[in-house]
Amino acid sequence: MVSSGVLAGVVAAAAIIAGIGGYFAGTAATIDTNEPDPALEVDPVQGFVGSTPDTLMPVEPDHEVNLLIQPVEGSPIPQFFFEPTGLFIQPGDTVKFNFVTPDHTVTGYHAAHGFAPRVPDGVGPFSSPVVPAGGYWLYTFEEEGVYDVFCSPHQIFGMAMRVVVGSATGPGTSPIVIGPPAEEPPFHPFLTAGLVLSDPALDAENIISEGSVSWNDVSPESKEIFVQLVE
Repeated sequence: MVSSGVLAGVVAAAAIIAGIGGYFAGTAATIDTNEPDPALEVDPVQGFVGSTPDTLMPVEPDHEVNLLIQPVEGSPIPQFFFEPTGLFIQPGDTVKFNFVTPDHTVTGYHAAHGFAPRVPDGVGPFSSPVVPAGGYWLYTFEEEGVYDVFCSPHQIFGMAMRVVVGSATGPGTSPIVIGPPAEEPPFHPFLTAGLVLSDPALDAENIISEGSVSWNDVSPESKEIFVQLVE
């Protein structure tokens, strides 16, 4: 049961994150659905936004991930998650992130976003913008290694996922510091996002073995709202 004090902490944490949202927000190339431009490529930092399902894609995706919100019986706070939450792909594969529900981003844990890096060395500070519900975002994972990504507005509620590209290498293989948001960079995965990414189901070797890991495979304990109340 989530206490009123904990809920107050969640609200406070959300306010803190909103205040530092500049670290997380990305920009992206978009096209007008009425004037599609097939020559437009998937940018290595900005990716490619389709504002509607009908927006012409520059490439066919190799994999798809849905961004979802799901009510929880008996709780006023729904679950915010990527499905699948763990994904194994090959270098050069393109992933289509479907914004089934609104107000999400797909953002890498990168130093330029104020975070301790959890993406391969040499990868740019990639991020989608907040894409309209029904739209999509494409990103091509060129470099081998582990990529931890999150949704900027909902990171505190556990909306994070792990993509393993080719092999379990790079900064994303390091242990995650579990705790409240730091007062200044470098930040670590916030609150419940840290619990989700630390769950055994999202161990990089398990993702490689399984190919993909569902949100349902993540333990309920790792989905518990985690906050630290400030006196």
